[in-house]
Amino acid sequence: MITPHLTSQLTDLLGTDGVSTASADIRLHAADALRPGRLAPGSAPDAPAPQWVVWPATVDQVQRLVRLANQTRTPLVPYGGGTGLMGGALPVHGGIVVDLTRMAAVRRVDAEDRRVVAEAGAVLADVDRALDREGLMLGHDPWTVSVATVGGTISTNSLGYRGGQYGSMGEQVLGIEAVLPDGRLVSTRPVPKSSTGPALHHLLIGGEGCFGIITAATLKAFPQPEQRRFHAIAFPDFESGYRAVDDLFAIGLAPALLEYGEDFAAPTPAGWTGAEDADGSTELFLVFEGYAELVAAQERRALAVCRKRRGMSLPESSARAFWDHRHRVADRFVAQRRDTGLPPYLQPQEPGPIADFVHVALPASRVLEYRKRCLDLAAAAGVWVRDCGLWNRPELFSLALVDGDGDAARLHRAANAVIELAQDLGGAMEYCHGVGLRLAHLMAREHGESLEALRAIKRTLDPAGIMNPGKMGL
Repeated sequence: MITPHLTSQLTDLLGTDGVSTASADIRLHAADALRPGRLAPGSAPDAPAPQWVVWPATVDQVQRLVRLANQTRTPLVPYGGGTGLMGGALPVHGGIVVDLTRMAAVRRVDAEDRRVVAEAGAVLADVDRALDREGLMLGHDPWTVSVATVGGTISTNSLGYRGGQYGSMGEQVLGIEAVLPDGRLVSTRPVPKSSTGPALHHLLIGGEGCFGIITAATLKAFPQPEQRRFHAIAFPDFESGYRAVDDLFAIGLAPALLEYGEDFAAPTPAGWTGAEDADGSTELFLVFEGYAELVAAQERRALAVCRKRRGMSLPESSARAFWDHRHRVADRFVAQRRDTGLPPYLQPQEPGPIADFVHVALPASRVLEYRKRCLDLAAAAGVWVRDCGLWNRPELFSLALVDGDGDAARLHRAANAVIELAQDLGGAMEYCHGVGLRLAHLMAREHGESLEALRAIKRTLDPAGIMNPGKMGL
């Protein structure tokens, strides 16, 4: 419920242009990029809405905002570029959505130290442009690079196209500045290695705003590559390509970009028989980048490994096209949100097939078994697998599930089944997008007794429970 007194307090704190209760702003900030068909029916409101949207512009304003929320027991939901796919920015309990995009400064580029200090609302593409002027670049390159923010990608510990060589966003964080749930400002020392006790910033990496609001971060910067080479390789079957990828990593050869995918024809659920229909086309995309001698050596050895596993090189133009178009989906997302004024959660849902996607981490030795069992599970559930494959490493496996009739409950049951299978095989239920609302119900299964330890930390830091409540099973 909107209370005039709290509205007045927020306006006094942030100014009239820093607070909104306008319906257009409320609708736009009512969710991230999650689509409702991916949630268990009834697990979230049909029309979520915050009572306020605010735009702090300074760290001091964030601190004072958090203290006010504590005093009034008002939920706070941090919001970056709105590109999260798991409902991590969906205000299930209403409250205040804290849009951090006015805190977008690149405070400093330390070229000699190969690092950059950027505020939480800085868009990754803008940070990369600032680094480019110094002959450096970010190692994080997600599909949403043109709109995703520093704070948002740290909060989900997201993974990008160059993750094979540079790691996840969290692995590129040297230090974090953040406001804790009681309004205190903390800064961790921005060094690549220390041995001075547990590192507090690791609680905020992947913490989805449940333990505090990130206001800035010090990130690793990398030299612009002397050379970049592109390859696309076709394999006669999924196993052959998988073995080639695993062979590369077995000798420590990690390309900057590695994407291996298998696309299936689109059968009706009744005609889909699982592993017996697994005759999809398979392609491996590789990009090598860095200093010239390294690129030449990686390229020569990787191609030899792929040939040994019956890989056939495709025209270089195929690989270049993949590289050049890798951010197109984000551009469409931004255009659709701009044109409708709505996040995907509130956009009209057309009747017909609906899709869900699963990104799990597995022991390399279980990937082929997992793929086969997923195909069979999907067939038994009455859905089909549109595509599956690897991203960045042989252990990181993804698949897209489709329900041809648009039955969200059936699709959710099928997705749960393949996620739980990954857990049962010793894997983790997500490697890329975080937990949010989508996977919150599986956190106890994922973490066991250690989930209670996380909840205890949450209660200690946030006794009022104001920081992004309802997320990650906390």
